[in-house]
Amino acid sequence: MPLWGVLLVALAAAAVVLLLGLRLRTRSRALAQLQREHSALASERDQLRRTTERQGQLEQQLLQAKQAAEAAVLAKGEFLATMSHEIRTPLNGILPMLELIARGPLGEDQRQMLATASASSQQLLRIVDDILDYSRLEAQALELEITSFNLRDLLDGVVQLMQRAADAKGLALGLQLDPSVRLPVRGDPVRLRQVLSNLLANAIKFTARGQVQLRVQRLGEGAAQHQLRFEIIDTGIGIDEALQARLFQSFSQADASTTRIYGGTGLGLAICKRIIDLMHGQIGVQSTPGQGATFWFEIPLLKVPGDLPAMARAPTALLLFSADATLQARIERIAAHHGLQVQVLAQLDAVAERLRAPARPGQPAPAWLIVDSRTRRNGEVTLQQALAERGDDDALQVLWLQEDTPPQRPRQRQLLPHFDDAALHALLAAPATPARPAALLSNAEDGLPAPTLPPLHLRVLLVEDNTVNRMVAEHLLRVFQCEVRNAADGEQALAALREGGVDVVLMDCQMPVLDGYAATRRWRAEETETGRSRLPIIAMTANAMAGDRERCLQAGMDDYLSKPIARATLHALLKRWGQRSRDIVASSLLDGDASGASGIPPAEHGPALQETKSQAVTQTVLDRDVLDELHAVIGDTALQIVSVFLEDAPAMVQQLQQAAQSSDEPRLQAIAHSLKSSSANVGALSLSAIAQRIEHEARSGSLQRPAVAVALLVAEFARARVALTGYLAQHR
Repeated sequence: MPLWGVLLVALAAAAVVLLLGLRLRTRSRALAQLQREHSALASERDQLRRTTERQGQLEQQLLQAKQAAEAAVLAKGEFLATMSHEIRTPLNGILPMLELIARGPLGEDQRQMLATASASSQQLLRIVDDILDYSRLEAQALELEITSFNLRDLLDGVVQLMQRAADAKGLALGLQLDPSVRLPVRGDPVRLRQVLSNLLANAIKFTARGQVQLRVQRLGEGAAQHQLRFEIIDTGIGIDEALQARLFQSFSQADASTTRIYGGTGLGLAICKRIIDLMHGQIGVQSTPGQGATFWFEIPLLKVPGDLPAMARAPTALLLFSADATLQARIERIAAHHGLQVQVLAQLDAVAERLRAPARPGQPAPAWLIVDSRTRRNGEVTLQQALAERGDDDALQVLWLQEDTPPQRPRQRQLLPHFDDAALHALLAAPATPARPAALLSNAEDGLPAPTLPPLHLRVLLVEDNTVNRMVAEHLLRVFQCEVRNAADGEQALAALREGGVDVVLMDCQMPVLDGYAATRRWRAEETETGRSRLPIIAMTANAMAGDRERCLQAGMDDYLSKPIARATLHALLKRWGQRSRDIVASSLLDGDASGASGIPPAEHGPALQETKSQAVTQTVLDRDVLDELHAVIGDTALQIVSVFLEDAPAMVQQLQQAAQSSDEPRLQAIAHSLKSSSANVGALSLSAIAQRIEHEARSGSLQRPAVAVALLVAEFARARVALTGYLAQHR
């Protein structure tokens, strides 16, 4: 092979080797790059995994922290609620006992110390209530209960509640209600009263002199609601503008010094703001330091289908002989509640001229004359002459505000100058009708006052668990000169019956341990087994439902007496059944006409049986005829019965509230039944009617909103308590 050929082959081989080396080198570099990229991806993968694991741990920690915070809030709410309840429990024992001690004979120093203890207890109770309300609001557990109410009644009640605190500081407390404001509305009266009471209490607390005004204005209305503005205006210390924003924060007041000087938890305004927020309203304050403050809130209140019935009586005048502006404002507010127009006369000559003036067209005849003893001075003779000239048939009522007791004259009464609002309310409250169609102690046949009834001299076993009802029945029986033995339940009744010495049994139907139906069935069985003669048992119950009377007879009772107890009906039943033999009673029952056997029409046994839920019968808050006739029969013991009712009823109302919260319909029925009869016996007919409705709906299973129904009863009980307290103040 030629040399050039060898060189050419060598060059080709060298070129191939070079190309292979270059390619291997390129691949090595690419492989190294891939390895580096793989390592980077692996590192990023490991970092992402670590980040994901860390995020999972953080999320778990956040969830645990959230659960711990929720548990802490729940525990705080439960702690506040539990502690509030535990503190309220001894307070509920302290406050009534202080009131009882205050009724006894005490020295001046002891009475002052007692007043201090009572005021401190009340303040502690208010603080506990604030804490409990705040815990509910913070846990969003507070709900509004919408019901119908009269705005004027609510405002009068709030002002009356705050009147004593204002009087103690010498402040004038007034109410200005825009005439265009519609009085029948729907909303939550309990929470509205709470807000108004809190704002008024603050205004009185921070005002040393001057006045406090509650003003209500109508802003407008929509298709279904009224828009109202409430203002509480005072002449107190005022609030700096820079500090006003802090007022509605929890545990906050304008500055630390006010807490030290005036006290308080700083929760009141925070609670008010949250309640107003729940009502879809707004609240604020306008104030200048040293010139007082105006706290306002605007809320919508729902319309009521149709207005509440207007007052049945025509407007009448109340003449006020006084120069005291504070007394004038106070009496104007109270009189407006009773539909009375106040005419203020500051001069004796003007009063005498008004009394002697003949009636004029368009000028209402005066129904009341209130004479302030500080204004009267020596003008009593002139006033008595002017009153005598009006004639014996004049209906004008005269009320003297004085310390000393005036001579007894027809239609003239006396109150102390520093009287309670409840006492004046009770005097001005006129009955809806001049006479009750079925008075408690009236003749059952002709509606006339019952004549003197002959003594019966019977041995009566009275089976009744309600203290008020037992006292009423027992005193009526003693008027009939009956020997009375008491039993509080069916078991005690059976034990007493086995001892003997009983002519007639008055048996309540609903009682603890063993009710009247079961007790009667057991006794009838024992009579059959032992061969005893049939003992008359008369059912005594406040039930007025269809079938109740038949149920009593089927249980073995001989007759039926409805509460409130009518004296003449009770006397007739005792006289007839106390003297009848077993054969006469048995034959009357076989004829199926127990009322005919007793000789008393069914309507007289149970007048409430003829009243149904559908009847729109307006009951008065307090029927004074009931108490007056009871007082005429048993004397001052009637006042003791009223006092016992006022002591026992709050516990029954509280039990109703607890039963409503737990939707315990059997307990609601039983407690409402007891309250229905006891309130009717003391003349609180409106309260009795509401209790009867709760009992009926709880029995039939149609009580859809127990809390709302009981809230209505609580409001009515407050009105009845004011009226009964006024009645006691008048007769003591």
